[in-house]
Amino acid sequence: MASEQVVISEHSSHIDLLGKIDWLVTEKSMQLSDIQHLQDWQPSYIPNQVSQDKSLWGKFSIVFDDPDEEQYFLTVGNPHLDYVDVFLLDEKNRILGSFLMGGSRDHTTRPFKHRLFITPISSAQQVITVYLRVNDDGPLVFSVDLDTQSSLVEREQLLLAIIGFISGGLALLACYFLITYIFMRSPVRFWFALSSAAFLLLFLNAKGLLGQITGITAYISNLSCALSGLLLLTSAKVTFAIIERVPTIWRYALYSFGFITLGMAFSTESGQQITFSVLMSALSGALIGLLGFFYHKPDKKIANLVCLLGLTCIALSGFGQVILFLSGIALTQTISLMFAMVIMLGIMLIALAIEAHERVLTYRHNVQQQLTIKDLRHFYDLFRNSAEGLYTSDLDGQLISVNPAMCSLFGYADETEMLREVDNADQFYANPHDRAILLGEIHKGGKVIGKEIKGIRKDGSEFWFSISGQIKQEDEKQYLFGSISDVTERKQSNISLEYLATHDSLTGVYNRREFERRLQSSLLNAQNKNSDLTLLYMDLDQFKVVNDTCGHKAGDLLIKQLSQKLNAVVMDKGTLARLGGDEFGVLLEGDNAQMAYLLANKILNTVQEFRFVWENRIFTLGISIGQVPWHSEINTPEQLLSMADSACYLAKERGRNQVHTYSTEDEHMRRYESEMSWVSHINHAIQNNSFELYYQHYQALTQRAEGHNYELLLRMRDQQGNIILPGVFLPAAERYNLTSKIDRWVVENYFSWLSHNMQHKDKLTRVSINLNGYSLADKELKLFVLNAFEKYKIPYKKVCFEITESMAILKMDETLEFINTFHKLGCLFALDDFGSGFSSYNYLKNLPVDLVKIDGSFVKDILVDPVNMAMVNSINDVAKAMGMKTVAEFVESTEIMVELGKMGVDFAQGYGIAKPHALTDFTQHR
Repeated sequence: MASEQVVISEHSSHIDLLGKIDWLVTEKSMQLSDIQHLQDWQPSYIPNQVSQDKSLWGKFSIVFDDPDEEQYFLTVGNPHLDYVDVFLLDEKNRILGSFLMGGSRDHTTRPFKHRLFITPISSAQQVITVYLRVNDDGPLVFSVDLDTQSSLVEREQLLLAIIGFISGGLALLACYFLITYIFMRSPVRFWFALSSAAFLLLFLNAKGLLGQITGITAYISNLSCALSGLLLLTSAKVTFAIIERVPTIWRYALYSFGFITLGMAFSTESGQQITFSVLMSALSGALIGLLGFFYHKPDKKIANLVCLLGLTCIALSGFGQVILFLSGIALTQTISLMFAMVIMLGIMLIALAIEAHERVLTYRHNVQQQLTIKDLRHFYDLFRNSAEGLYTSDLDGQLISVNPAMCSLFGYADETEMLREVDNADQFYANPHDRAILLGEIHKGGKVIGKEIKGIRKDGSEFWFSISGQIKQEDEKQYLFGSISDVTERKQSNISLEYLATHDSLTGVYNRREFERRLQSSLLNAQNKNSDLTLLYMDLDQFKVVNDTCGHKAGDLLIKQLSQKLNAVVMDKGTLARLGGDEFGVLLEGDNAQMAYLLANKILNTVQEFRFVWENRIFTLGISIGQVPWHSEINTPEQLLSMADSACYLAKERGRNQVHTYSTEDEHMRRYESEMSWVSHINHAIQNNSFELYYQHYQALTQRAEGHNYELLLRMRDQQGNIILPGVFLPAAERYNLTSKIDRWVVENYFSWLSHNMQHKDKLTRVSINLNGYSLADKELKLFVLNAFEKYKIPYKKVCFEITESMAILKMDETLEFINTFHKLGCLFALDDFGSGFSSYNYLKNLPVDLVKIDGSFVKDILVDPVNMAMVNSINDVAKAMGMKTVAEFVESTEIMVELGKMGVDFAQGYGIAKPHALTDFTQHR
């Protein structure tokens, strides 16, 4: 097939030869002589189908109409091609010249050290056949032009001017933003400067200028890929500066695109490098667009829009070039430069977006600065007008600033005087070491709040202040910021309250509460360390004589004077406390405990020598002392106090004014141990519900009674299952203040049982519940019982509380308060065992009870003892006269019941009526 002929006339200064060339794809090893006679030349080729192991051959003929000596130049316009060979043949197929060029060859072997592949062609021959051989691992896309020297120079000058303009613009942008970064320290400027520099190098490399300047052309594709990756990374940094609040995952995604492109720079195939660069750029552009849409801020709307417009220009230009390149369409230098201009426009738009972004940041900073100034003014006003003393000092104690309240607090006229006269903040503290301790606490915890310290004013007077402070760092130096308020009045009040809480108000020695607390602590210490501990329990003799004959005022003065004497004897050997009206205790530990007997005798002598004078009358006193050395079987303070009390009691029994040491052989001691055993059993029963409720019916004697009418009784079941009557364990409960707990258990469990047995509750007429007189002194019991009524919905009118006569008289005030409270709600009250105690009808007159229970000791013998008969008649008559009903106890026979009915007694109770039974086995009485 004859080669295409290109006729050159005198007017032909520039010819695009790409469409005038015949093409042939051969094996890479074939030479010019092998392909000259082949016939399957084609007018075109597909760039992407020429693999790396193939060569693309092109052939055309140049015919000069008027041969002369003018020089022409053949230009292959793709600086990335690996191998470009040009062979010139005359009409007889003789080689006029061969030029072996390409990026993979030495740059110095080219006819012209140019970025493109230029071959000189002389017009001295009329016909010249040109063979091209091109080999590359990427798409074979290039232009082929034929120019006269003047045309080539003119075109090259224009192109270089445009390249210089674009390169200069990019260089100016990079330098401007880098210099402004140095002064402004704005990260976005630094990354944009790098972006501009990366794009400048990429542009120059794509145009072949870097290879022309350095002479290194073998790695043009690798360098382009690396610069593309760097451009993606720096663009990501710029994007994240303009678009705020982008989640970390998307940041990493955008960075990964740049790192992948950088990694592809080490690939040996330029086709893969182009493919990955385009793919990563497309993904980056799409992701940046989405991030700009979702994470924009209203005040940066213009910056975001301009930035996205710039990225759009860059993306359209870049993708346009790549699509044309991959489609096999060779771009002329002019069109290529137009695309570069569009990219240049995009970069300038991004530069404008950065300026808009920083304007927004400047505005925000100004607004924040104004707010800060406003806050500072507000803080200054607060600082000046604060009621608390505020100050700033360095860690060495040098004062920096103080407010007027601080000056007033420490007695200075104004801030100037205080800053001038106070050399160091140590002067604030009565104890200068307190400041060092304060700083230590702040270093440990970060701050101190409300620490109370004794301070000293300018005039030397001391006062208490509360200080709060923390250390802050400013300008690489640490400062202490503190606030101080005067708490002298409250501190003195607290000290007084603390003193009153631990000391007896009359004598000034420790009170019972503090003594028991110290006894508890000392007992634990003795148990842990097996150390010595002795308790002295002292009771004054003949003190009541002074109270009765001279009055309580004299008694108070006596106790006060004697306490001073006792305190002088005990001194620092032990702890002296007033435990009651005329009772004292001394706690001795360690070596002092071993000298307890000697100290007790000194106390005896001191009291015997003491004389109290009142209104010309002289009184002498005695004292009984109980001594208890601690041993391992004593486990509680209550046990120790009780043993000492018993020993003191025994000292009184044996003649008073003596010391008695506790011994387990004494009868009183055995009684105590027995009671303590019952205390343990009672506590166990309360905790484990070992109590059981019983009931005993009443029998109406004067009228018919409907419904259930009975008394609630209490029993204890021991660990062997035996039933124990209350007369066995109640004395111990009364002695050791456990009756209130027992009464709570009874009320709680009976009311609970009643609420679960609704039919029984409906038929219930009255239940009598015994309350111990000692329990009435417990103010919380009243609240507990009130709550139980409401909790279990028990009608008040169905409950009658029984109170023992003797205990009601001893606790008269508490008894009356309790009765009045529940009377108003509908409860009834009965006076139990009337006649066995003080037997005063005056007491009965003053107690607002509804029933009187006649003591069984009178009832059981009325048939044989006229006196008992008279007593029962008397009690019944008085009760009826006062509008009260009567109940006879211990009715053991029908004959007694009949006699009581004749007398007019309302109810009978006893074994002759009904025996007690467990409440859970309740049966109707007939």
